[in-house]
Amino acid sequence: MIRSVEIKGLRGIRKGKLTDLTPLVVLVGPNGSGKSTVLDALFIAANPKPAEAVGEAVARREGLKQGARWLWWRGGNQGPAEIAITTNSAVTRVCTLRLMLHPDPDSALADGSIKDQVETASFQDRGNFSVQFKSAEHSSFQTSNLQVPMTDVPEMRFIDPRTSSLRTPLYKLFTRITEQGLHKQTRELLADLVPALEDIRILTEGDSPLVYLIFSDHAVPVALAGDGIRLLVELGFELATRPGGVVLLEEPEIHMHPAAIRQCARVILAAVQRDIQVVLTTHSLELIDSLLSECSDNDLNQLSVYGLLLQAGCLKSSRLAGPEVAFARTTIEDDLR
Repeated sequence: MIRSVEIKGLRGIRKGKLTDLTPLVVLVGPNGSGKSTVLDALFIAANPKPAEAVGEAVARREGLKQGARWLWWRGGNQGPAEIAITTNSAVTRVCTLRLMLHPDPDSALADGSIKDQVETASFQDRGNFSVQFKSAEHSSFQTSNLQVPMTDVPEMRFIDPRTSSLRTPLYKLFTRITEQGLHKQTRELLADLVPALEDIRILTEGDSPLVYLIFSDHAVPVALAGDGIRLLVELGFELATRPGGVVLLEEPEIHMHPAAIRQCARVILAAVQRDIQVVLTTHSLELIDSLLSECSDNDLNQLSVYGLLLQAGCLKSSRLAGPEVAFARTTIEDDLR
């Protein structure tokens, strides 16, 4: 599990640090307060494939002609970015990222390095990597194949409902669900939201596999069941098939009806109970209320809420431990509203 993250020169964060992270971390704050950048930092530095993580962090910001530059503070004009994370085992990883000059203005080149420190020993180099962004909008990239798994973080997954490039096809997730014997639990997850649902199956449309909701007299692709239902299904499948590690969620409640948000909270807490660390951003007071209402006493002790604010690039944060969250609801509401 990741216990702290320190960020220098990444996107809008010139410097900042979050400490005492717990198995379930909720990041709140106004737009532009650094929430998404904290997720980017965790995704890049703790990722066993840091080069791919850098590419995906750029690609998920769609529509920018020179999107790679803006992964760095002030567009890369102020030097390299540095991310340091520390885990439960007192392993500290430092990831340094540099934006390089490229002769083609529509391309970009970045390189990086990884160093690990175990407790008080000296830092050891774990390798260097590079990323070349090829297209005008930098959604296409090539990476070096450096792989550096990190102690206490067996897997890293970023789930952003707004970015198709970060989403695994639903039929692949459902196949994993079935292989792991979780078909019944998945059906029960949707039973409260989809009246008369009888089953979930993979059917085909031409030669393409699709996940369908099955009723007594018809079947409907999940993709046509409404955005809220589709996103809840994707989130449930993703979290149910994770063996552990860290999952990052960007506003998981987006497009969801309050009843779906309650189910979303249950899915998140079930993942935490299976030793998955979940770090999420949200603008939804309903999601926080749902998490609190579904939490057992033990779950509550696994929760922390961070209110974030950026001031001239300096990340400010206030931390609430789980038992304090309900008593500070008004403060949290001010952050969200």
